Amino acid sequence: MVIYDSAFIYIDSATSLRDKITRIDAIIDALLNTALASAATDNFTEYVLDDGQTKIRATYKGTDAIFNSINVLERTKQIYVNRLNGRTFRLVPGKSFN
Repeated sequence: MVIYDSAFIYIDSATSLRDKITRIDAIIDALLNTALASAATDNFTEYVLDDGQTKIRATYKGTDAIFNSINVLERTKQIYVNRLNGRTFRLVPGKSFN
């Protein structure tokens, strides 16, 4: 079992963009579960991500810090998705709109 000191090291150790996206999703899920559990108390909260192969432990002060981390992780995930898929757009003729 590998134990990581931070989520950054856990994400950075992934070898491909898909792995990084998967790891970010796992961390976001763990943070959302922690936010739900701490919604009533809003105290120091700890989350643990343990999938049998890796273990991450982090402590947050309140749900605001948790949601700030989730927002940063989601923005980072979107950057990886854009790198993986490329940035595309679709042109639609204006006459097709009512």
